[in-house]
Amino acid sequence: MQHLDIAELVRSALEVSGCDPSLIGGIDSHSTIVLDLFALPSICISVKDDDVWIWAQLGADSMVVLQQRAYEILMTIMEGCHFARGGQLLLGEQNGELTLKALVHPDFLSDGEKFSTALNGFYNYLEVFSRSLMR
Repeated sequence: MQHLDIAELVRSALEVSGCDPSLIGGIDSHSTIVLDLFALPSICISVKDDDVWIWAQLGADSMVVLQQRAYEILMTIMEGCHFARGGQLLLGEQNGELTLKALVHPDFLSDGEKFSTALNGFYNYLEVFSRSLMR
């Protein structure tokens, strides 16, 4: 895989999505990039071993709620995810919190427009999962 400038890719994706460039601060490509959202958990973007992950921690109480909403959540995951490698989102536990993750398919890393598709898609899933877990 050729060198990926994740900071520039994220900046471009945010601009393509309509974010005012003056609202985008300095982005450090050497650490996890965190996009703070209103009324939703932050979206994190990180690179590990040349793979790009988009993820969000859904909250400490989410593990308990997961037991109550497992069927609904599983059905959402089984719908598939076009921008994720393997076509599936992942749920895991990280630091005691339920975490929604997507390993971004390389086809969505070539430019800001394609990455914005992945980023916006993840945002939409985050809304669905947050709504399910916060009911």
